[in-house]
Amino acid sequence: MPTVTRLLYQNLMQVDSGQLLTHTIPEADLIEEPYQLRSLLERNEGRALGLAGGFAPTGELAMLAIADASTIVNIEFKLKKSKGNEHDERPVTPDNTAARVFLQQNLLRRNTGFLYAFDIAPIALALSQTLDLRIANAIDMQCAGFASRAPLLIIKQAVGDLHRVYDVNINKVFCNDNIIDYLPTATNGTTSLALRAWIAHYISQLPTMDDRLAQVPPVDTFRLSDEALEFLAKSSKDSYQLEQKKPTEVTRQFATSIDHRNNQIQAQADRYQNKIRKGHHQRAFINIGGRAGRGFTVGGQVAKSEGRTAKLATSNSLSFVGKIIGSIKIVGREDPTQAEIQRAQKVLEILQGLINLEHDNPWVQLIFFSSPTDNFQWPSAWTEEANDAEVVKYCADRVSRPLNPSQTKAVKQMLQQSNDGRLTVIQGPPGTGKTTVIASFVQTALAGGLSGIWLIAQSNVAVKNIAEKLADFGLINWKLLVSKEFFEYWSVFSLVDFSFWQTNII
Repeated sequence: MPTVTRLLYQNLMQVDSGQLLTHTIPEADLIEEPYQLRSLLERNEGRALGLAGGFAPTGELAMLAIADASTIVNIEFKLKKSKGNEHDERPVTPDNTAARVFLQQNLLRRNTGFLYAFDIAPIALALSQTLDLRIANAIDMQCAGFASRAPLLIIKQAVGDLHRVYDVNINKVFCNDNIIDYLPTATNGTTSLALRAWIAHYISQLPTMDDRLAQVPPVDTFRLSDEALEFLAKSSKDSYQLEQKKPTEVTRQFATSIDHRNNQIQAQADRYQNKIRKGHHQRAFINIGGRAGRGFTVGGQVAKSEGRTAKLATSNSLSFVGKIIGSIKIVGREDPTQAEIQRAQKVLEILQGLINLEHDNPWVQLIFFSSPTDNFQWPSAWTEEANDAEVVKYCADRVSRPLNPSQTKAVKQMLQQSNDGRLTVIQGPPGTGKTTVIASFVQTALAGGLSGIWLIAQSNVAVKNIAEKLADFGLINWKLLVSKEFFEYWSVFSLVDFSFWQTNII
């Protein structure tokens, strides 16, 4: 596909930025037609550039945008679908070596001049996994000392009173970083991609940002080993794919009440998983029924979400007196959870060199950085300790519940303390007794003299389920660590008195 050039006008803030010349160049044409990118790089030698990444639904880097004040260059990486799996999109690599060497030397590892981007970590890791490229001197805009990582709030605080900022347009540009190649240019994500790169460059040049950005450690993936970078890149891609699986539209019935004073609807969920979370890119559509049976829909947004209750504010001054609230539809993905935010922050700090991932913890080395062909060795002290330890044998009379043969085999394997038995993977569909296996292992291990057992799960609900099973087995000498919100606002504990949970909560 030949280079496509078009004019773009930014609508993110009230400032005369003039026409933005936008070039979309296939990666394969970078060497034969390098003028647009080379011109952009040469006139900005030693100066800042804005950067943005566009991703395929599978997490591959589909497009990279580079911007200065007047020009944006989008580099398109051709993706292909593997036979038998139409969802697998991977870059076509033949004959692109020269183009990638050009990108590495002239853009991604510039001698002078920083690259500025919102959410630089996923871009840096996708460059590695998709294109086998590394990046240096890249600054994450959200690390500039603000209380929030929301792009809209960053932009508004940086701009201050200089210009009017159009909230809706900025949220729209940042709500989705997918590139859908089969859609027309106006709707396939390239316009939003270009504007994200442009606004990153624009904000980086504001005098109010000089001191803030100077304090931000740059991302440099050249300092990481191949194994560490591969692990981080895969982890980032997996997280991206899980994020894409979150529903973009949910319609449910809620127990509702009306706050007539503030003219808001209070919606209470029956389950923790069904709660309405406040999202920067979400809209609410509320079905309203009248006494005569005539219904209509009003739009709104989530004004506040706390525990199982959410307050919805409508976009008009409609009175809810005498109205019946029907179903509520939430459109748009919810914001990341606190766990997801903290995980992304740790990954960013690793890329910035603030956290050393290259440590010698044997578990980390085994799970994340070794392969079946490696001659992995446990520390000799651990081996000696395991050889000296008393063997804890499984005894059916130590377990509160009878186990089937597969469960018994699993518990016996978990009790092994030899080098060959340090890691056990147990897989089974819902309802096959995996939580019972966990409780049976704990019960047997404690009876055999073991202690200091940590049970960790991927969600608050899963941790709660394990705790309930332990209590059901008569095991109550433990402490429970769940999120504050989960504990304070959800009466989900059913097997023992609630005061017991309060005593055992950390």
